[in-house]
Formats: sequence, C-alpha cells, structure tokens
Amino acid sequence: MVLRRVLVVAAAACLVGTTGVATAQADPQGGFTYSSEAGAHAFVGSASWDADQLSVWEYDGAVKVDADGGWDWARLELSAPAGQELHVGTYTGARFRGQTEPQLTTAGFAAFRGTQADGTQACDDVAGDATADFTVADLARAADGTLTDLDTTFVLHCSGPAGPATTGEAHFHG
Repeated sequence: MVLRRVLVVAAAACLVGTTGVATAQADPQGGFTYSSEAGAHAFVGSASWDADQLSVWEYDGAVKVDADGGWDWARLELSAPAGQELHVGTYTGARFRGQTEPQLTTAGFAAFRGTQADGTQACDDVAGDATADFTVADLARAADGTLTDLDTTFVLHCSGPAGPATTGEAHFHG
C-alpha cells in the first residue's frame, strides 16, 4: 500500500557549478517515505525522512532522491529510457540501472539503504529480474536545469516481479 502522506514543501534552488550537477538544497524541504513487505530489500521495514533530511538532484540522466538522517540514509534513483529525459508520467517495468551504467532501453531505477548498524544494502540485480513501477506526478526544472519540483510514487520488487514489494513516495517543491 502506497503511503498517502502529503508534504507541502518549499526550497531554494542552487546549482553546484564546478561539478555540473544540478541540485536543489539550501533550506531543504520535502519528504521521503517507504514501507516494505517482509523479505524485501534494499529498503527494509519502513522509514520516513523529513524536509531537512532530503535533497533532490539530477545527474547522468537519473533523478536522485537522497534522504539522510545521520544514523541511516536512503537513495532512490529514477531514469527514463535511453534518449529521453524523465518527465511526468507512469513508467512500468523499469529495470535496475547501476550508477555507472548508461541509460537503458527501458526506464531505470536504483535503490540503496544504509545504517550504521547494518551497513549498506542495495537493490542489486544479481538474478536480472529486479523491477519497479513508478509514477512521476510532478517534475519541474528551472532554466539552469535545477530540479524545483518532484512528486513521485514507486513500487520496487528487488527479488523479481513476484517478490516482496516496497512502496513509497518522495515529494519536493521549491
């Protein structure tokens, strides 16, 4: 079940000049939540991060949502099929896309979760059957490419389409 928590957010946008990475920060606002069925990974159990723990940015064709609570963190990456830019819409059958891999012919995703107690977990696609469906309800970029708005919901199946699911959502508005 997708959590239906609505967060109203506002943030100033800035561009990290020398790296070419568009990022939205300064007084960060937003929210990221997820809930997983038993046996799901990389996101385990349930978690929620508040406005001051969230950054949303775009690099190498992927929109990245970083949540960092100090003790624990999570990253969700979403990308459109090769040759396209992520936009408002529903993407089904997304495949795992490693951070150094080029865009895929399908939509792509990656999920990482870390805690000081358990180390880092990844939605690794060892068997080649990790899938995700996600909907981007709002996505806006400033003239300089900085992300200013993002509303997305997602369902991840890191152990294959019939495996345990993780559902969640991320919101950012600047």
